[in-house]
Amino acid sequence: MASQGKKHLNQQTITGLEACLDPHCFVRIHRSYIVNLERVARIEPYGKDSRLAILADGTRLPVSRAGYARLQSLLDERK
Repeated sequence: MASQGKKHLNQQTITGLEACLDPHCFVRIHRSYIVNLERVARIEPYGKDSRLAILADGTRLPVSRAGYARLQSLLDERK
């Protein structure tokens, strides 16, 4: 888990962590990544069927197909 450039270890599974977070603010974009929607600056294509989430601090995170659908849906709700 990354937070303001720092990494924190957590003994909880990512699924367990996801269940504890507000689903209107946080979304799982990949099997290994959950992001705060307010930190997502943009989504860019990457390769044939892949995408990257670019965060406000420039961090680039992979987005799975299912994660992209969830992310896009939540971003559309915020417009």
